[in-house]
Amino acid sequence: MLFHVTHHHDEHTCPAKDDATMAVTFGAVMDTLTEHVNEVVGAWVDPPGHDFFFVVDADDAAQVFQGMFPIIDAGTAQVRPVGDFAAMLKARAEANA
Repeated sequence: MLFHVTHHHDEHTCPAKDDATMAVTFGAVMDTLTEHVNEVVGAWVDPPGHDFFFVVDADDAAQVFQGMFPIIDAGTAQVRPVGDFAAMLKARAEANA
């Protein structure tokens, strides 16, 4: 199952100016995601907006939580299951046939 994760923190919790904090938070999150989910499909960032975006393949949300653990207390995250749009359109067409 695919999950789209949007993580937001603010300028007060941003570790960008502290190398030690950065190393154990945002510097570690890709490794922990890779360790706990089936696949990290992609990862993007909007540095001035303090927003991170991840698409991961996982069996359930608990895997995503474990992967995001290094940055849990740095801000908030929305974790949403998402599906393939073309597959949804095909399933809809078949259901309506």
